[in-house]
Amino acid sequence: MRSPLASAEPPVPCAECLTRTPGIRWGDLCPDCLDRLRRRASSRARYISLLTSLLVVWYAWLRISLRPATRIWLAVIVVATYFLTRKIATQILMDLMRRPPGEQP
Repeated sequence: MRSPLASAEPPVPCAECLTRTPGIRWGDLCPDCLDRLRRRASSRARYISLLTSLLVVWYAWLRISLRPATRIWLAVIVVATYFLTRKIATQILMDLMRRPPGEQP
């Protein structure tokens, strides 16, 4: 997150790659490291959300009588489950994958 006084503050080292970047706070990641972390977390979150969506379909297949109207609602629920789970899993994985400031890559 950029500091409101970004131009007045000296550059701060990134918590992961230690490059000095103006406008970040102590312990934050530079934009390059943040993008790299977001890509890694997003790729893993994709598999998690796919798995949860398949579990919803599997549960509906076993427990619910699938009439035409029910199938439409199920498709909407599966798509919503995929996107919500992907968003939540990406945020959780980004927090878990972030390294402590003292640890070298």
